[in-house]
Amino acid sequence: MRMPTEYHLDALKEIVNTGVGRAAASLNVMLEAHIELEVPSITVVCGEYPEEGADSIWGMEMACVQLGFQGNFTGSAILVFPPESAVKLVSTLTGEEPETPFLNAVMAGTLNEVGNIVINSVIGTIGNILVKPFEFSLPDYMEGKLVDLLKPQTPTVELTILKVRTNFRVYDRHVEGSIILLFELGSFDALLNAIDAYSSAA
Repeated sequence: MRMPTEYHLDALKEIVNTGVGRAAASLNVMLEAHIELEVPSITVVCGEYPEEGADSIWGMEMACVQLGFQGNFTGSAILVFPPESAVKLVSTLTGEEPETPFLNAVMAGTLNEVGNIVINSVIGTIGNILVKPFEFSLPDYMEGKLVDLLKPQTPTVELTILKVRTNFRVYDRHVEGSIILLFELGSFDALLNAIDAYSSAA
């Protein structure tokens, strides 16, 4: 498996930033909320699957929305929120108070809508810029520890994990989230090759 260079990570950050910018514009219109998104960092986890405690995010209980994607690159994308950020975001978007029972009832639907918009914008932008279109599965809402949720259903499947830390600013409230991209074996190499081809043609 190829290891990404700083150039690859910078290129990915620029592409993902374009995607989250489009996601923010869509969310502002569809959810009637002023939302800003930014991507301060991108890291890659290669080889060993991250165990609990290897990174604070992996062993935490999280609220997640997952979409699978297929095409030139195969894998899944997961939008991840710490529970307090998930509650804050849903409360802001629905107008419900955090402690009301109704908030739990709309949590999955609201986050699925947000996740669908954000992930489709990010993955779609990667596909458009690199001219590698994707097909998507339906969003699936999950809660639990990332170390358990991100394990491949087939233990023999090797994954490369691209962790994108994302900051959501909703009105005056700061909501933290991350986008986790899981690439099956060979797909991450294809992604790096596509970035190389894109830079050569630019």
